[in-house]
Amino acid sequence: MNSTQLNKEQIQTHFNKSKNILNIQLPSSVSSTNDVAKEQFLKYPNKLSIVATHKQTAGRGRQGRAFYSNLTQGLYFSIAVTPNTSDLENIPLYTILAAATLVEVLEDNLESPLSVKWVNDIFYQGRKVIGILSELVSQKGQNGIIVGTGINFAGNFSQADEEAQNVAGTLFGEQLPDYFNYNEFLGQYLHRFYDYHQAFQKKEFMAVYEKHLMGIGKKVNYSVNNEPHEGTIQGINKRGQLLVMNSNHSIETLYGQDIHFNSKQFIDL
Repeated sequence: MNSTQLNKEQIQTHFNKSKNILNIQLPSSVSSTNDVAKEQFLKYPNKLSIVATHKQTAGRGRQGRAFYSNLTQGLYFSIAVTPNTSDLENIPLYTILAAATLVEVLEDNLESPLSVKWVNDIFYQGRKVIGILSELVSQKGQNGIIVGTGINFAGNFSQADEEAQNVAGTLFGEQLPDYFNYNEFLGQYLHRFYDYHQAFQKKEFMAVYEKHLMGIGKKVNYSVNNEPHEGTIQGINKRGQLLVMNSNHSIETLYGQDIHFNSKQFIDL
């Protein structure tokens, strides 16, 4: 089978856990994998659901931004799961869990290490290659977390807008290497994601995330509710919130959807 063709049986094989755990949906095209994953959560709240495709027509990022989803060899997928925590304030850590999982599973295939721009972007060789969007869904008092991921595996951005061309890159240049198999990757990703999910209270993924966090000790610009700020990144706290030192040497804790860092400044870090 062509390594670019998504296949439920291969994904399940590489997941290497009970078939009763996993619900796999592989549409040829979808408007948003997050939206379909929400529907799957409502049907199967007790399973780990994944919706994966090579073609997404209405991908989105944080703060309602569009996510470029037309790369010739891009992969777009969303996971839906009931969070393994009763503390609502811990649910956003699933974004960090997902980022740590991606870093660990992908780095074995790459020439250089990956880096994470807080909170949800992953960079490779100075370019943004992965975006993550997490959303909360609730049904009859039961909370679910949807973790959407877009990965630029290979291709070019000649048809993308100027912002994407200035920042975005790919993991493998313009062509996917023969050795890389999407189904193996997804199965391994789901395996490690599920292990972290099952052992969520240990939060072992936090150390992986912080080890790969970009900009520690660097001065950066950011906005809070569209108001400009600057400070020096110190790291993250136990809730995954970013710690930034201001000019008066006080530490500000950043969290929530209203924080924005321009990705261009991270290209040089």
